[in-house]
Amino acid sequence: MGTAALLSHIDKLPRLPKAVSELLDVVNNDSASIAEVSEKISRDPLVSARVLRLANSAHYGRSREVGSIDEAVVRLGQQSLRTLVIASAVIGTIPTVAGIDIGEFWGSCFEVSLYGQEFAKRCGAEPETAFTCGILHDIGDLLIATIEPDKALKIQESIAGGAEKLAVEMGVLGYTSSEVASLLAQNWNFSSELVQGIKYQNNPKDADPFSSQAAILKLSHIVLLEWDSVDDNEKTCWLSQQVTSVGLKMEMGGLSNKIQALRGKGFEISGQLT
Repeated sequence: MGTAALLSHIDKLPRLPKAVSELLDVVNNDSASIAEVSEKISRDPLVSARVLRLANSAHYGRSREVGSIDEAVVRLGQQSLRTLVIASAVIGTIPTVAGIDIGEFWGSCFEVSLYGQEFAKRCGAEPETAFTCGILHDIGDLLIATIEPDKALKIQESIAGGAEKLAVEMGVLGYTSSEVASLLAQNWNFSSELVQGIKYQNNPKDADPFSSQAAILKLSHIVLLEWDSVDDNEKTCWLSQQVTSVGLKMEMGGLSNKIQALRGKGFEISGQLT
């Protein structure tokens, strides 16, 4: 019944504009030349501006400012460029929703993306898929607020009163925000690995087969919410426990220091894109 309720809204989900879809095709093509990628990006003034801002940001920048798309493409590299173009496309396609702090929303998504990217490198998963999962993982909240605004408000009020989010969503909607997000990812032709990661992000062990991307998402979200409340001397031990709890194995050396260094970087990237 939940699936039927969800699928009834499939036509209301936003579609990727043709120009954005074509841009993603070029960026995802490993054999595409820098000139081809730069030419396609240059056709979209908004994406071009975002790529330049990010190339010159503290997270990606160097001492010399770049002023052309060609230079930005070289500086960012194919993988970083791919994830940032996807991020720009998503932000530009998903509507802004009244009552939701969009800067806070995207900042949290990028924080999760950066943590996930680091975790993926350490457990043999695909880092760029983890980054994209992070960008899209909470998109269901915005879509539900657009599709079912009255019910979304009821859900928000219940959560504010202490109710558990998944239970409230199922009770009010018959489906969850993560299912909406995974359906959008599927409609946008993202990989099944990414779709499953988003769908099972709250319960990765329910995925069959096990989804490392779902586990990475859950771990990243735990870190986002709880990291600052953990004593500095306990962070490595705590992090190791969380890794085990979601069913992952990864190289832990220097990980807590890396996560600490990443704190706040997602909000910086969000500020460049929104």
